[in-house]
Formats: sequence, structure tokens, C-alpha cells
Amino acid sequence: MQSFRRRLIPGIAGSLLLLGTLIEAYFQSFGFYREHYVWPMQKYGVLTPLRWQDVAFLVAFWLVAIGLFYLSYRLLKYALRREPAVIA
Repeated sequence: MQSFRRRLIPGIAGSLLLLGTLIEAYFQSFGFYREHYVWPMQKYGVLTPLRWQDVAFLVAFWLVAIGLFYLSYRLLKYALRREPAVIA
């Protein structure tokens, strides 16, 4: 029972972190697509090239997002691991 309590908080934290990261990655990707593809096509009729700030933001965002995905994976792996059977 002690092991269950010790793993409950990392399991909840990992689940919330994974869910939040997935949602934020989806909205960020959709927003970037809308801002750099849909609006320029509607407004000017042509695509505008990405500036260096856009590329730097994308790289930084995805580095942080991948780090958060990995952290949530490790928390969930710790929370859901099986313990070896104890033979008395």
C-alpha cells in the first residue's frame, strides 16, 4: 500500500503534464499554420517567408515540448511499473 501512495502523485502529475503538453502542442501547431499559411493567403494571395524569429520560436517551442513529453513519460513509467513478486 505504501508503494501505491508513493506512485500516485507521479502518476497524476505525469498524466496532467502529458495532457497539457498534447493540448498546447496541438493549439500551437494549428495557430502557427493559421498565422503563416491561411492568413497570408487570404490577405495577400501569396505565402510570406518565415523570418528567423519564427524559426527560432519553433525550434525553442518543440525543444521544450519534447522535454515535457519525456518528463511525463518518465513519471508515468515510474508510476505504472510492476514490482517483482515477493516470495516468502
